[in-house]
Amino acid sequence: MQSNIIIPIYLILFISKMPKKRRNNGRNKANKGNAIGVNCANCTRLVPKDKAIKRFIIKNIVDGSSKRDIEEASAYTEENAQMPKLYMKNQWCVACAIHARIVRVRQTAEKRVRYVSKYRQDAKATMNKLYRVANQRTNEGTNPFTKKALEQDEE
Repeated sequence: MQSNIIIPIYLILFISKMPKKRRNNGRNKANKGNAIGVNCANCTRLVPKDKAIKRFIIKNIVDGSSKRDIEEASAYTEENAQMPKLYMKNQWCVACAIHARIVRVRQTAEKRVRYVSKYRQDAKATMNKLYRVANQRTNEGTNPFTKKALEQDEE
């Protein structure tokens, strides 16, 4: 007589490892447990704070022509007076950020690129093509970590 072993499906799913889409699972949580929720600036959806796409925006309160009129009518000189600015931190859910083109869908190879906002000039030689400076275009000439930029610096 043959002994048929029936393995439950949940055990197979538990043992087999599912593919992982992102190395951080789309969050910046590390080992913290639950993150507090923030509201999306566009649709007011409740999003975990570590998953929300955040941008800090600094705007002038008045436009250029009005600013010129105010400066001409002001009793203060240009060196002493500063026009106030509007400082905002916007947080969007992933769907609204993609829809508003704040972030873009990238290819798999592009997803591996890490964006750095600060880097040491002496450590630039150790950086490779997987690092880019944030808020710069990705053309060959503007990326300081490409081979061409490194060769030009050496000359």
